[in-house]
Amino acid sequence: MKKIPMLLLLAAPYLFLAVCAAKGLGGAVFLTWALLCALIFLPNIVYAFILPKLGYRGKQLLFWSLLLKLANIPVYALVILIVLLLHIFILPLVWFLILFDYSLLLPSSMYGVSGIVACCRDGNLSKDRAAANIIMQFIFCLDVVSAAYCYVKVRGKYRLQRPPV
Repeated sequence: MKKIPMLLLLAAPYLFLAVCAAKGLGGAVFLTWALLCALIFLPNIVYAFILPKLGYRGKQLLFWSLLLKLANIPVYALVILIVLLLHIFILPLVWFLILFDYSLLLPSSMYGVSGIVACCRDGNLSKDRAAANIIMQFIFCLDVVSAAYCYVKVRGKYRLQRPPV
C-alpha cells in the first residue's frame, strides 16, 4: 500500500506520452500535464518526506530514487530526440519542455534527498558527502550519478548493521 504513490510516479510519464500520442499536441497535453502534477507529482514530493515516519529506511528511499531516475531516462531521451528532430519548430514549446523535465526530476529528487538525510542521520553518509549529493539531486544527469552512488554506498552499510536476533 505504501508503494502505490511511487508506482504511479513510475507510470506517470508514460501515461502522459500515451495521451500525447493519442490526442496530439493540443490543449489536452497541457491539461494532462497539469493533472499529473496535481495528482501524482506534487503529492509524491510530500510523500517522500512522510515515508521515513512510516518506517522506510534511507536505503529504501535511495532505492526508489534510483529506480525512478532510471525509469525516467527513456522519457528524457525521447524529449531530446523530439527536440533534435523538430529543431526550430519546437521553440514555442521550450518553456513547457523545461517545466515538464523538472516536474519529472523533482519528485525523484525528493526521494533522494529524503534518503540522503535519513542515511546521514543514521551515520551512513558523512555530512559533506550528503550536502554534495543533495545538490547533485537537482542537476540533470548528475542526479542519476548521485542516486547510484548513494544507493551503492549505503546498501553495503545497511547489510552490516543488521540488529542481532
